[in-house]
Amino acid sequence: MAKRKTVCIIGCGVSGLSTAHLLQERGWDVTLYSKDKPRETILKPDFCSLFPAASIIPHSIYYDALHEIFMQSRQYFNHLFEQRFPGLKVHEHFELFADKRSFPQYASMMNNFQSLDDFRSGFHPFHPDITIQSGWKFECFFADWTLYFPALIERVLANGAKLHIEDLSPGNLLQLPFEYIINCSELGSMKLFQDDDNLIQRGHILNVIDAPLLLNPEGKTVSYNFSPGADVYQSEAGNQQDVYCYPRSNGWVLGGSRQQGELDWSGNWTGEVNIEPVSEINGMKVPSQILELNSKIIQNTFGINPGNYSNIKSKLGYRYIRKTKDGLRLETEEINDKLIIHNYGHGGAGVTLSWGCALKAADLLEEAF
Repeated sequence: MAKRKTVCIIGCGVSGLSTAHLLQERGWDVTLYSKDKPRETILKPDFCSLFPAASIIPHSIYYDALHEIFMQSRQYFNHLFEQRFPGLKVHEHFELFADKRSFPQYASMMNNFQSLDDFRSGFHPFHPDITIQSGWKFECFFADWTLYFPALIERVLANGAKLHIEDLSPGNLLQLPFEYIINCSELGSMKLFQDDDNLIQRGHILNVIDAPLLLNPEGKTVSYNFSPGADVYQSEAGNQQDVYCYPRSNGWVLGGSRQQGELDWSGNWTGEVNIEPVSEINGMKVPSQILELNSKIIQNTFGINPGNYSNIKSKLGYRYIRKTKDGLRLETEEINDKLIIHNYGHGGAGVTLSWGCALKAADLLEEAF
């Protein structure tokens, strides 16, 4: 009798769901475990997939095989885009700086990459009081999260995946009736697998509800990241910060902050905190630069007054980057009689690398089967 292709996936965020979907395409019977209901929008900062800006750009990640993983991921996004999967869009994306920067590692991986010198005299987002010294633009995929994530959940469940809502412990994890377990639990890995590499970035995000798309003169959707310089915006530790605006069908995602620290198992934060100036939005204190800098850029570039859109929701989310040079953990481990395949530690690139990491996890599983 042929061995049954049955696998358990821990975590029902974008990594777990993407891995589940690819395995279903290969004929695997998938069971998902999640401590939270993925279709409910309870704003728990440790459920990373409730908060992504969802740009398909390899920011905030370092990995030896980054080029291979990202290109595989982008190829699958292109496949979904051609299928008109809900929420996948293409943006003209700008990354602009008030100081001199070298081209990023991912420059060769992006479509239609151009330096600032190629478009300085033409259209680009700008701040009226801060001179842009360097930058680039390219075309890339974005996932409109309010459409993409629910569609991914529904596709995986419609294809027969079983979903259990349970807060697992290290003990009952090993009692699960599965020989193969894929760990996509991100922050949960600190508890479930005693991962001591506890290094987190937390970020503040603003959702400006019902704000319009930002368009270039040709009518293409525009998004941007803008670094105004450390004298304008820095973290408590003195690290330069940037702001961004990523338009979606239901408004703008404005960011951001990257505060470094650690979490204990109860979710208590130890690390960088907000420094002045600070604004209170929906009862949450956030760096004032997020709204102030973005507002000036949007007003002066697109002629849209952000003050006309006062329905703003604030969020706080965590990125798990781990205390290693290559924070991404994509490897196998044997515990008792079970094979564990780890797929976590994506930092700020969980959506970006979701399909490439899922493909690697699926390959590791089938090599062991």
